[in-house]
Amino acid sequence: MAKTLEAHDKLIREIFEGSYQFEIPDYQRPYAWTTEQATDLFDDLYSAMQDARVSGASSQYFLGSIVLIKEDRDPKSFVVDGQQRLSTLTILLAVLRVLMPNSAAFLTKYLYKEGNPEWGELNEYRLKAREEDAVFFRTYIQEHGGLERLVSNTDKLEDSRLRYRENAKLLLEKAKALPPAELNELWRFLANDCSLVVISTPDFDAAYRIFSVLNNRGLDLAPIDILKAQVLGVIRTTAGDVKSSAYAKEWSSIESSLGRDAFGDLFGHIRSIYAKKKQKHTLVKEFQEYVTEYKTPIALIDKVIKPYAEVWGFVRDADFEATEHAETINDHLSWLNRVDFKDWVPPALVYFKRFRQQPKLLSEFFNSLERLTYFLLVTKAGINERIETYATLTKEIEAEAFKGDLAGLTTLALTDAQKHKFVAALDGAVYDDLPKARMALVLRLESLVRAPGVQLQNAVSLEHVLPQTPPNGSGWLQWFPDAKEREAWTHRLANLVPLDRNKNSSASNYDFTKKKNVYFKGKGTASPFVLTQEVRSEDKWTPAMLIDRQKRLVGVLKKHWALDV
Repeated sequence: MAKTLEAHDKLIREIFEGSYQFEIPDYQRPYAWTTEQATDLFDDLYSAMQDARVSGASSQYFLGSIVLIKEDRDPKSFVVDGQQRLSTLTILLAVLRVLMPNSAAFLTKYLYKEGNPEWGELNEYRLKAREEDAVFFRTYIQEHGGLERLVSNTDKLEDSRLRYRENAKLLLEKAKALPPAELNELWRFLANDCSLVVISTPDFDAAYRIFSVLNNRGLDLAPIDILKAQVLGVIRTTAGDVKSSAYAKEWSSIESSLGRDAFGDLFGHIRSIYAKKKQKHTLVKEFQEYVTEYKTPIALIDKVIKPYAEVWGFVRDADFEATEHAETINDHLSWLNRVDFKDWVPPALVYFKRFRQQPKLLSEFFNSLERLTYFLLVTKAGINERIETYATLTKEIEAEAFKGDLAGLTTLALTDAQKHKFVAALDGAVYDDLPKARMALVLRLESLVRAPGVQLQNAVSLEHVLPQTPPNGSGWLQWFPDAKEREAWTHRLANLVPLDRNKNSSASNYDFTKKKNVYFKGKGTASPFVLTQEVRSEDKWTPAMLIDRQKRLVGVLKKHWALDV
Protein backbone atom coordinates (compact mmCIF):
# COMPACT_ATOMS: atom_id res chain seq x y z
CA MET A 1 0.00 0.00 0.00
CA ALA A 2 1.40 3.42 -0.99
CA LYS A 3 2.32 5.76 1.81
CA THR A 4 0.45 9.08 1.83
CA LEU A 5 3.35 11.23 3.05
CA GLU A 6 7.10 10.95 3.51
CA ALA A 7 9.59 13.53 4.74
CA HIS A 8 13.33 12.87 4.75
CA ASP A 9 16.43 14.97 5.29
CA LYS A 10 18.56 14.24 2.21
CA LEU A 11 22.13 15.23 1.41
CA ILE A 12 22.62 17.03 -1.91
CA ARG A 13 24.58 14.10 -3.33
CA GLU A 14 21.71 11.77 -2.44
CA ILE A 15 19.21 14.08 -4.13
CA PHE A 16 21.16 14.27 -7.39
CA GLU A 17 22.48 10.70 -7.57
CA GLY A 18 19.41 9.27 -9.28
CA SER A 19 16.80 8.31 -6.70
CA TYR A 20 14.81 11.28 -7.97
CA GLN A 21 14.07 12.34 -11.53
CA PHE A 22 12.74 15.81 -10.90
CA GLU A 23 10.30 17.33 -13.36
CA ILE A 24 8.91 20.87 -13.24
CA PRO A 25 5.21 20.69 -14.25
CA ASP A 26 4.05 23.08 -16.95
CA TYR A 27 1.65 24.83 -14.58
CA GLN A 28 4.60 26.15 -12.55
CA ARG A 29 5.75 29.73 -13.08
CA PRO A 30 9.00 30.33 -15.02
CA TYR A 31 12.33 30.08 -13.21
CA ALA A 32 12.47 33.42 -11.41
CA TRP A 33 15.52 33.62 -9.12
CA THR A 34 17.59 36.70 -9.86
CA THR A 35 21.30 37.19 -9.29
CA GLU A 36 20.43 38.48 -5.81
CA GLN A 37 19.05 35.11 -4.72
CA ALA A 38 21.85 33.24 -6.50
CA THR A 39 24.42 35.43 -4.76
CA ASP A 40 22.82 34.76 -1.39
CA LEU A 41 22.87 31.00 -2.02
CA PHE A 42 26.55 30.97 -3.01
CA ASP A 43 27.66 33.33 -0.24
CA ASP A 44 25.74 31.36 2.38
CA LEU A 45 27.30 28.09 1.19
CA TYR A 46 30.78 29.58 1.24
CA SER A 47 30.25 31.12 4.69
CA ALA A 48 28.89 27.85 6.09
CA MET A 49 31.86 25.98 4.60
CA GLN A 50 34.27 28.37 6.30
CA ASP A 51 32.41 28.02 9.61
CA ALA A 52 32.63 24.23 9.36
CA ARG A 53 36.34 24.44 8.58
CA VAL A 54 37.05 26.67 11.59
CA SER A 55 34.94 24.67 14.03
CA GLY A 56 36.08 21.30 12.72
CA ALA A 57 32.63 19.99 13.56
CA SER A 58 30.63 17.87 11.15
CA SER A 59 27.09 19.22 10.91
CA GLN A 60 24.64 19.49 8.05
CA TYR A 61 23.82 22.84 6.51
CA PHE A 62 20.09 23.10 5.83
CA LEU A 63 19.10 24.52 2.42
CA GLY A 64 15.33 24.40 2.93
CA SER A 65 12.61 22.03 1.79
CA ILE A 66 11.08 20.80 -1.44
CA VAL A 67 7.62 19.30 -1.99
CA LEU A 68 7.10 16.53 -4.54
CA ILE A 69 4.31 14.47 -6.04
CA LYS A 70 5.96 11.03 -6.13
CA GLU A 71 4.98 7.38 -5.91
CA ASP A 72 6.89 5.26 -3.37
CA ARG A 73 9.40 3.49 -5.62
CA ASP A 74 9.09 5.52 -8.79
CA PRO A 75 11.96 8.02 -9.20
CA LYS A 76 9.78 10.40 -11.27
CA SER A 77 9.11 13.38 -9.00
CA PHE A 78 6.91 16.32 -9.96
CA VAL A 79 8.16 19.44 -8.17
CA VAL A 80 5.36 21.32 -6.43
CA ASP A 81 7.70 23.57 -4.42
CA GLY A 82 11.46 23.85 -4.87
CA GLN A 83 11.97 24.67 -8.54
CA GLN A 84 14.14 27.69 -7.77
CA ARG A 85 16.51 25.85 -5.41
CA LEU A 86 16.82 22.73 -7.56
CA SER A 87 17.43 24.71 -10.75
CA THR A 88 20.03 26.97 -9.14
CA LEU A 89 21.83 24.02 -7.54
CA THR A 90 21.90 22.33 -10.96
CA ILE A 91 23.47 25.47 -12.46
CA LEU A 92 26.06 25.48 -9.66
CA LEU A 93 26.88 21.80 -10.35
CA ALA A 94 27.37 22.67 -14.03
CA VAL A 95 29.68 25.54 -13.03
CA LEU A 96 31.76 23.22 -10.85
CA ARG A 97 32.06 20.77 -13.76
CA VAL A 98 33.46 23.56 -15.97
CA LEU A 99 35.99 24.66 -13.36
CA MET A 100 37.02 21.15 -12.22
CA PRO A 101 37.84 19.39 -15.52
CA ASN A 102 39.57 16.48 -13.78
CA SER A 103 36.29 15.70 -12.03
CA ALA A 104 34.02 16.47 -14.98
CA ALA A 105 33.00 12.87 -15.62
CA PHE A 106 32.26 12.37 -11.93
CA LEU A 107 30.25 15.59 -11.66
CA THR A 108 28.26 14.81 -14.80
CA LYS A 109 26.45 11.97 -13.04
CA TYR A 110 24.87 14.55 -10.73
CA LEU A 111 23.44 16.28 -13.80
CA TYR A 112 22.38 13.20 -15.77
CA LYS A 113 22.92 9.48 -16.10
CA GLU A 114 24.58 8.82 -19.43
CA GLY A 115 22.71 6.43 -21.67
CA ASN A 116 24.16 3.85 -24.04
CA PRO A 117 23.33 4.75 -27.66
CA GLU A 118 24.19 1.24 -28.84
CA TRP A 119 21.42 -0.13 -26.65
CA GLY A 120 19.05 2.70 -27.49
CA GLU A 121 19.39 4.23 -24.00
CA LEU A 122 18.86 7.98 -23.67
CA ASN A 123 20.46 10.20 -21.04
CA GLU A 124 18.39 10.41 -17.85
CA TYR A 125 18.49 14.01 -16.65
CA ARG A 126 18.23 14.60 -12.91
CA LEU A 127 16.05 17.69 -13.44
CA LYS A 128 13.71 18.41 -16.33
CA ALA A 129 12.68 22.06 -16.64
CA ARG A 130 9.22 23.17 -17.73
CA GLU A 131 8.39 21.84 -21.19
CA GLU A 132 9.05 25.17 -22.94
CA ASP A 133 12.48 25.49 -21.27
CA ALA A 134 13.45 21.81 -21.08
CA VAL A 135 15.56 21.63 -24.26
CA PHE A 136 17.26 24.96 -23.50
CA PHE A 137 18.08 23.94 -19.91
CA ARG A 138 19.34 20.54 -21.02
CA THR A 139 21.46 21.99 -23.85
CA TYR A 140 23.01 24.93 -22.04
CA ILE A 141 23.17 23.81 -18.43
CA GLN A 142 23.26 20.03 -18.14
CA GLU A 143 25.14 18.90 -21.23
CA HIS A 144 28.92 19.20 -21.67
CA GLY A 145 30.07 22.51 -23.10
CA GLY A 146 26.64 24.08 -22.84
CA LEU A 147 27.31 26.44 -19.96
CA GLU A 148 30.36 27.96 -21.66
CA ARG A 149 28.26 28.67 -24.76
CA LEU A 150 25.47 30.13 -22.63
CA VAL A 151 27.56 32.67 -20.72
CA SER A 152 29.18 33.91 -23.95
CA ASN A 153 25.83 34.11 -25.73
CA THR A 154 24.72 37.68 -26.49
CA ASP A 155 21.31 36.84 -27.95
CA LYS A 156 18.30 38.54 -26.39
CA LEU A 157 16.75 36.17 -23.87
CA GLU A 158 13.65 36.52 -21.72
CA ASP A 159 12.05 35.04 -18.59
CA SER A 160 13.58 31.74 -17.44
CA ARG A 161 16.27 31.67 -20.09
CA LEU A 162 17.55 35.13 -19.17
CA ARG A 163 17.65 34.13 -15.49
CA TYR A 164 19.53 30.92 -16.37
CA ARG A 165 22.19 32.91 -18.19
CA GLU A 166 22.50 35.66 -15.59
CA ASN A 167 22.85 33.18 -12.73
CA ALA A 168 25.24 30.95 -14.68
CA LYS A 169 27.48 33.96 -15.32
CA LEU A 170 27.33 35.07 -11.70
CA LEU A 171 28.01 31.65 -10.20
CA LEU A 172 30.82 31.01 -12.69
CA GLU A 173 32.50 34.31 -11.76
CA LYS A 174 32.16 33.71 -8.02
CA ALA A 175 33.39 30.11 -8.21
CA LYS A 176 36.24 31.04 -10.57
CA ALA A 177 37.51 33.52 -7.97
CA LEU A 178 38.18 30.66 -5.51
CA PRO A 179 41.57 28.91 -5.35
CA PRO A 180 41.46 25.28 -6.62
CA ALA A 181 41.70 23.88 -3.10
CA GLU A 182 38.70 25.90 -1.93
CA LEU A 183 36.75 24.98 -5.05
CA ASN A 184 37.25 21.30 -4.24
CA GLU A 185 36.34 21.98 -0.62
CA LEU A 186 33.15 23.76 -1.71
CA TRP A 187 32.12 20.80 -3.86
CA ARG A 188 32.73 18.33 -1.03
CA PHE A 189 30.84 20.56 1.41
CA LEU A 190 27.90 20.94 -0.96
CA ALA A 191 27.69 17.22 -1.67
CA ASN A 192 28.31 15.80 1.79
CA ASP A 193 27.30 18.47 4.32
CA CYS A 194 24.33 20.26 2.75
CA SER A 195 20.79 18.92 2.84
CA LEU A 196 17.21 19.52 1.80
CA VAL A 197 14.11 18.20 3.49
CA VAL A 198 12.29 16.23 0.80
CA ILE A 199 8.54 16.02 1.42
CA SER A 200 6.77 13.68 -0.97
CA THR A 201 3.25 12.37 -1.43
CA PRO A 202 1.56 10.53 -4.33
CA ASP A 203 -1.54 12.68 -3.90
CA PHE A 204 -1.80 15.96 -5.84
CA ASP A 205 -4.19 17.62 -3.35
CA ALA A 206 -2.04 16.60 -0.38
CA ALA A 207 1.05 18.04 -2.04
CA TYR A 208 -0.62 21.40 -2.50
CA ARG A 209 -1.94 21.44 1.04
CA ILE A 210 1.65 20.97 2.20
CA PHE A 211 2.79 23.68 -0.21
CA SER A 212 0.19 26.05 1.23
CA VAL A 213 1.31 25.35 4.79
CA LEU A 214 4.91 26.07 3.85
CA ASN A 215 4.14 29.26 1.94
CA ASN A 216 1.02 30.84 3.43
CA ARG A 217 1.90 33.53 6.00
CA GLY A 218 -1.04 32.56 8.15
CA LEU A 219 0.17 28.98 8.45
CA ASP A 220 3.93 29.41 8.27
CA LEU A 221 4.22 30.24 11.96
CA ALA A 222 4.16 26.74 13.44
CA PRO A 223 7.56 27.36 15.17
CA ILE A 224 5.81 29.52 17.77
CA ASP A 225 3.53 26.59 18.64
CA ILE A 226 6.52 24.28 19.06
CA LEU A 227 8.33 26.82 21.23
CA LYS A 228 5.18 27.45 23.27
CA ALA A 229 4.79 23.75 24.03
CA GLN A 230 8.45 23.42 25.02
CA VAL A 231 8.56 26.56 27.17
CA LEU A 232 5.30 25.87 29.03
CA GLY A 233 6.28 22.22 29.42
CA VAL A 234 9.44 23.19 31.28
CA ILE A 235 7.51 25.66 33.45
CA ARG A 236 5.00 22.94 34.29
CA THR A 237 7.80 20.53 35.24
CA THR A 238 9.79 23.01 37.31
CA ALA A 239 7.11 25.33 38.76
CA GLY A 240 3.86 23.33 38.68
CA ASP A 241 0.54 23.43 36.86
CA VAL A 242 -0.72 26.69 38.39
CA LYS A 243 2.34 28.61 37.25
CA SER A 244 2.21 26.95 33.85
CA SER A 245 -1.44 27.85 33.43
CA ALA A 246 -0.79 31.48 34.34
CA TYR A 247 2.02 31.78 31.80
CA ALA A 248 -0.08 30.00 29.18
CA LYS A 249 -2.68 32.75 29.58
CA GLU A 250 0.06 35.39 29.43
CA TRP A 251 1.42 33.86 26.22
CA SER A 252 -2.04 33.70 24.62
CA SER A 253 -2.78 37.27 25.65
CA ILE A 254 0.39 38.55 23.96
CA GLU A 255 -0.34 36.53 20.81
CA SER A 256 -3.91 37.78 20.70
CA SER A 257 -2.83 41.39 21.20
CA LEU A 258 -0.29 41.33 18.39
CA GLY A 259 -2.06 38.94 16.07
CA ARG A 260 -0.69 35.54 15.10
CA ASP A 261 1.33 36.73 12.12
CA ALA A 262 3.04 39.57 13.99
CA PHE A 263 3.68 37.32 17.01
CA GLY A 264 5.43 34.83 14.76
CA ASP A 265 7.46 37.63 13.17
CA LEU A 266 8.51 38.76 16.65
CA PHE A 267 10.24 35.43 17.33
CA GLY A 268 12.23 35.83 14.15
CA HIS A 269 13.28 39.32 15.21
CA ILE A 270 14.25 38.13 18.70
CA ARG A 271 16.36 35.38 17.11
CA SER A 272 18.09 38.03 14.99
CA ILE A 273 18.75 40.23 18.04
CA TYR A 274 20.62 37.38 19.72
CA ALA A 275 22.17 35.57 16.73
CA LYS A 276 23.17 38.69 14.77
CA LYS A 277 23.51 36.72 11.54
CA LYS A 278 21.38 35.26 8.79
CA GLN A 279 19.20 32.31 9.73
CA LYS A 280 20.66 29.04 8.41
CA HIS A 281 18.59 26.46 10.25
CA THR A 282 15.01 26.27 11.47
CA LEU A 283 13.72 29.10 13.65
CA VAL A 284 13.08 26.69 16.52
CA LYS A 285 16.63 25.34 16.47
CA GLU A 286 18.26 28.78 16.29
CA PHE A 287 15.93 30.29 18.88
CA GLN A 288 16.91 27.51 21.27
CA GLU A 289 20.60 27.91 20.42
CA TYR A 290 21.01 31.69 20.54
CA VAL A 291 18.37 33.10 22.90
CA THR A 292 20.06 32.64 26.26
CA GLU A 293 16.87 33.00 28.32
CA TYR A 294 15.37 30.01 26.52
CA LYS A 295 16.87 27.81 29.25
CA THR A 296 14.99 29.80 31.89
CA PRO A 297 11.44 29.93 30.45
CA ILE A 298 9.92 32.26 33.03
CA ALA A 299 12.67 34.81 32.41
CA LEU A 300 12.17 34.27 28.67
CA ILE A 301 8.53 35.32 28.89
CA ASP A 302 8.96 38.06 31.50
CA LYS A 303 12.19 39.67 30.31
CA VAL A 304 12.27 38.92 26.58
CA ILE A 305 8.96 38.03 24.94
CA LYS A 306 6.70 40.34 26.93
CA PRO A 307 8.76 43.58 26.74
CA TYR A 308 9.77 43.03 23.13
CA ALA A 309 6.16 42.25 22.19
CA GLU A 310 5.08 45.58 23.65
CA VAL A 311 7.63 47.66 21.76
CA TRP A 312 7.08 45.54 18.62
CA GLY A 313 3.46 46.65 18.77
CA PHE A 314 4.55 50.32 18.79
CA VAL A 315 7.07 49.77 16.00
CA ARG A 316 4.85 47.90 13.55
CA ASP A 317 1.74 50.04 14.15
CA ALA A 318 3.60 53.38 14.54
CA ASP A 319 1.36 54.28 17.48
CA PHE A 320 3.75 55.11 20.32
CA GLU A 321 2.32 57.45 22.95
CA ALA A 322 4.41 59.91 24.95
CA THR A 323 4.14 63.45 26.33
CA GLU A 324 6.56 64.72 23.66
CA HIS A 325 8.08 63.67 20.31
CA ALA A 326 5.52 60.87 19.81
CA GLU A 327 4.27 62.30 16.50
CA THR A 328 7.80 62.53 15.11
CA ILE A 329 8.69 59.02 16.31
CA ASN A 330 5.58 57.54 14.74
CA ASP A 331 6.21 59.42 11.50
CA HIS A 332 9.67 57.85 11.16
CA LEU A 333 8.26 54.44 12.06
CA SER A 334 5.55 54.73 9.43
CA TRP A 335 8.19 55.37 6.74
CA LEU A 336 10.37 52.54 7.98
CA ASN A 337 7.39 50.22 7.69
CA ARG A 338 7.00 51.13 4.00
CA VAL A 339 10.36 49.54 3.19
CA ASP A 340 10.05 46.09 1.64
CA PHE A 341 12.50 44.44 4.10
CA LYS A 342 12.33 44.20 7.90
CA ASP A 343 16.01 43.75 8.75
CA TRP A 344 15.93 47.14 10.52
CA VAL A 345 13.47 45.87 13.14
CA PRO A 346 15.91 44.07 15.56
CA PRO A 347 18.02 47.18 16.37
CA ALA A 348 14.81 49.24 16.50
CA LEU A 349 13.37 46.88 19.13
CA VAL A 350 16.58 46.85 21.18
CA TYR A 351 16.86 50.66 21.20
CA PHE A 352 13.14 51.12 21.94
CA LYS A 353 13.31 48.65 24.81
CA ARG A 354 16.36 50.35 26.38
CA PHE A 355 15.28 53.98 25.95
CA ARG A 356 11.51 53.83 25.91
CA GLN A 357 11.29 56.42 28.66
CA GLN A 358 13.41 58.93 26.73
CA PRO A 359 11.32 60.02 23.71
CA LYS A 360 13.81 62.70 22.62
CA LEU A 361 16.45 60.01 22.15
CA LEU A 362 13.91 57.79 20.38
CA SER A 363 13.09 60.60 17.97
CA GLU A 364 16.74 61.20 17.10
CA PHE A 365 17.44 57.48 16.74
CA PHE A 366 14.52 56.72 14.42
CA ASN A 367 15.34 59.75 12.31
CA SER A 368 18.83 58.33 11.73
CA LEU A 369 17.55 54.76 11.35
CA GLU A 370 15.17 55.94 8.61
CA ARG A 371 18.10 57.51 6.76
CA LEU A 372 20.27 54.39 7.03
CA THR A 373 17.40 52.14 5.97
CA TYR A 374 16.51 54.21 2.91
CA PHE A 375 20.20 54.36 2.00
CA LEU A 376 20.33 50.54 1.98
CA LEU A 377 17.02 50.38 0.09
CA VAL A 378 17.92 52.92 -2.57
CA THR A 379 21.44 51.60 -3.13
CA LYS A 380 20.01 48.06 -3.42
CA ALA A 381 22.14 46.52 -0.68
CA GLY A 382 21.89 42.72 -0.61
CA ILE A 383 20.38 40.81 2.28
CA ASN A 384 23.76 39.77 3.68
CA GLU A 385 25.01 43.37 3.73
CA ARG A 386 21.80 44.53 5.39
CA ILE A 387 21.90 41.84 8.07
CA GLU A 388 25.56 42.56 8.84
CA THR A 389 24.91 46.31 9.03
CA TYR A 390 21.95 46.01 11.39
CA ALA A 391 23.72 43.35 13.48
CA THR A 392 26.63 45.75 14.01
CA LEU A 393 24.17 48.47 14.98
CA THR A 394 22.46 46.12 17.46
CA LYS A 395 25.82 45.36 19.10
CA GLU A 396 26.52 49.09 19.47
CA ILE A 397 23.12 49.65 21.13
CA GLU A 398 23.61 46.72 23.50
CA ALA A 399 27.04 47.89 24.66
CA GLU A 400 26.99 48.42 28.42
CA ALA A 401 28.70 51.80 28.11
CA PHE A 402 26.19 53.10 25.57
CA LYS A 403 23.83 55.68 27.08
CA GLY A 404 21.66 56.49 24.07
CA ASP A 405 23.69 59.29 22.46
CA LEU A 406 23.79 58.77 18.69
CA ALA A 407 27.48 59.67 18.68
CA GLY A 408 28.04 56.19 20.06
CA LEU A 409 26.33 54.55 17.06
CA THR A 410 28.90 54.83 14.29
CA THR A 411 26.88 52.52 12.01
CA LEU A 412 24.18 55.19 11.72
CA ALA A 413 26.64 57.81 10.44
CA LEU A 414 26.91 57.68 6.64
CA THR A 415 30.34 58.35 5.18
CA ASP A 416 30.82 60.99 2.49
CA ALA A 417 31.16 58.21 -0.09
CA GLN A 418 27.87 56.68 1.06
CA LYS A 419 26.15 60.07 0.88
CA HIS A 420 27.38 60.55 -2.69
CA LYS A 421 26.11 57.07 -3.61
CA PHE A 422 22.74 57.78 -1.97
CA VAL A 423 22.29 61.10 -3.80
CA ALA A 424 23.36 59.58 -7.13
CA ALA A 425 20.67 56.91 -6.77
CA LEU A 426 18.03 59.50 -5.86
CA ASP A 427 19.03 61.56 -8.89
CA GLY A 428 18.82 58.57 -11.22
CA ALA A 429 16.04 56.70 -13.02
CA VAL A 430 14.27 55.69 -9.80
CA TYR A 431 11.17 54.29 -11.52
CA ASP A 432 13.15 51.84 -13.64
CA ASP A 433 16.13 51.23 -11.37
CA LEU A 434 14.36 51.05 -8.00
CA PRO A 435 11.05 49.20 -8.40
CA LYS A 436 11.03 48.26 -4.70
CA ALA A 437 11.75 51.80 -3.57
CA ARG A 438 10.02 54.13 -6.03
CA MET A 439 6.59 54.40 -4.40
CA ALA A 440 8.02 54.89 -0.91
CA LEU A 441 10.44 57.52 -2.24
CA VAL A 442 7.81 59.54 -4.09
CA LEU A 443 5.42 59.44 -1.14
CA ARG A 444 8.22 60.38 1.28
CA LEU A 445 8.98 63.33 -0.97
CA GLU A 446 5.27 64.20 -1.08
CA SER A 447 5.13 64.18 2.74
CA LEU A 448 8.06 66.63 2.89
CA VAL A 449 6.70 69.20 0.42
CA ARG A 450 3.20 69.46 1.87
CA ALA A 451 2.19 71.70 4.77
CA PRO A 452 3.00 70.31 8.24
CA GLY A 453 0.15 68.35 9.76
CA VAL A 454 -1.65 67.68 6.47
CA GLN A 455 -2.49 64.00 6.34
CA LEU A 456 -0.87 62.00 3.56
CA GLN A 457 -3.16 59.99 1.33
CA ASN A 458 -1.73 56.77 -0.07
CA ALA A 459 -1.25 56.66 -3.81
CA VAL A 460 -2.12 53.54 -5.71
CA SER A 461 0.06 54.32 -8.73
CA LEU A 462 2.80 56.56 -10.06
CA GLU A 463 2.25 58.55 -13.24
CA HIS A 464 4.92 59.64 -15.71
CA VAL A 465 4.04 63.21 -16.70
CA LEU A 466 6.20 62.83 -19.80
CA PRO A 467 4.80 59.50 -21.06
CA GLN A 468 7.01 56.47 -21.39
CA THR A 469 5.91 56.03 -25.00
CA PRO A 470 4.62 59.33 -26.44
CA PRO A 471 2.72 58.71 -29.68
CA ASN A 472 3.99 59.92 -33.03
CA GLY A 473 2.96 63.48 -33.78
CA SER A 474 2.37 64.41 -30.13
CA GLY A 475 3.50 67.69 -28.62
CA TRP A 476 5.85 65.78 -26.34
CA LEU A 477 8.15 65.06 -29.27
CA GLN A 478 8.45 68.77 -29.98
CA TRP A 479 9.63 69.44 -26.43
CA PHE A 480 11.79 66.32 -26.36
CA PRO A 481 12.99 65.75 -29.94
CA ASP A 482 16.13 63.94 -28.75
CA ALA A 483 15.17 60.34 -27.90
CA LYS A 484 18.11 59.88 -25.54
CA GLU A 485 17.28 63.03 -23.60
CA ARG A 486 13.62 62.00 -23.43
CA GLU A 487 14.56 58.56 -22.15
CA ALA A 488 16.96 60.09 -19.59
CA TRP A 489 14.14 62.13 -18.03
CA THR A 490 11.25 59.69 -18.22
CA HIS A 491 11.91 57.71 -15.02
CA ARG A 492 13.45 60.38 -12.76
CA LEU A 493 11.79 61.94 -9.72
CA ALA A 494 10.99 65.21 -11.47
CA ASN A 495 8.75 63.39 -13.96
CA LEU A 496 6.87 61.21 -11.46
CA VAL A 497 3.68 62.13 -9.60
CA PRO A 498 1.38 60.07 -7.36
CA LEU A 499 -2.19 59.51 -8.53
CA ASP A 500 -5.26 57.54 -7.64
CA ARG A 501 -6.08 54.69 -10.02
CA ASN A 502 -8.96 56.38 -11.87
CA LYS A 503 -6.96 59.45 -12.78
CA ASN A 504 -3.94 57.41 -13.77
CA SER A 505 -5.79 55.12 -16.12
CA SER A 506 -7.51 58.03 -17.82
CA ALA A 507 -4.40 60.20 -18.22
CA SER A 508 -2.54 57.76 -20.44
CA ASN A 509 -0.38 59.31 -23.20
CA TYR A 510 -2.28 62.58 -23.59
CA ASP A 511 -0.52 65.80 -24.52
CA PHE A 512 0.41 68.01 -21.60
CA THR A 513 -2.60 70.37 -21.62
CA LYS A 514 -5.12 67.54 -21.83
CA LYS A 515 -3.25 65.54 -19.21
CA LYS A 516 -3.45 68.47 -16.76
CA ASN A 517 -7.22 68.62 -17.28
CA VAL A 518 -7.52 64.94 -16.46
CA TYR A 519 -5.36 65.33 -13.34
CA PHE A 520 -7.20 68.34 -11.91
CA LYS A 521 -10.65 68.60 -13.45
CA GLY A 522 -11.78 65.01 -13.62
CA LYS A 523 -15.16 64.80 -11.90
CA GLY A 524 -14.59 68.32 -10.54
CA THR A 525 -11.91 67.29 -8.05
CA ALA A 526 -8.24 68.19 -7.81
CA SER A 527 -5.49 65.77 -6.92
CA PRO A 528 -4.81 65.58 -3.16
CA PHE A 529 -1.06 65.34 -3.87
CA VAL A 530 1.10 68.47 -3.80
CA LEU A 531 3.59 66.99 -6.27
CA THR A 532 0.75 66.42 -8.70
CA GLN A 533 -0.84 69.82 -8.10
CA GLU A 534 2.49 71.45 -8.99
CA VAL A 535 2.08 70.21 -12.55
CA ARG A 536 -0.94 72.50 -12.92
CA SER A 537 1.19 75.64 -12.52
CA GLU A 538 3.43 74.69 -15.43
CA ASP A 539 2.69 75.84 -18.99
CA LYS A 540 5.25 73.53 -20.50
CA TRP A 541 7.00 70.33 -19.47
CA THR A 542 10.43 70.80 -21.00
CA PRO A 543 13.97 69.60 -20.27
CA ALA A 544 14.91 73.01 -18.86
CA MET A 545 11.96 72.96 -16.44
CA LEU A 546 12.73 69.37 -15.41
CA ILE A 547 16.34 70.27 -14.61
CA ASP A 548 15.14 72.86 -12.07
CA ARG A 549 12.42 70.57 -10.68
CA GLN A 550 14.81 67.63 -10.30
CA LYS A 551 17.36 69.76 -8.46
CA ARG A 552 14.67 71.08 -6.11
CA LEU A 553 13.09 67.69 -5.34
CA VAL A 554 16.39 65.86 -4.82
CA GLY A 555 17.40 68.81 -2.64
CA VAL A 556 14.33 68.24 -0.43
CA LEU A 557 15.42 64.64 0.21
CA LYS A 558 19.06 65.67 0.68
CA LYS A 559 18.03 68.18 3.33
CA HIS A 560 15.72 65.72 5.09
CA TRP A 561 18.35 62.98 5.23
CA ALA A 562 21.29 65.39 5.81
CA LEU A 563 23.17 64.23 2.72
CA ASP A 564 25.23 67.34 2.03
CA VAL A 565 28.94 66.62 2.11
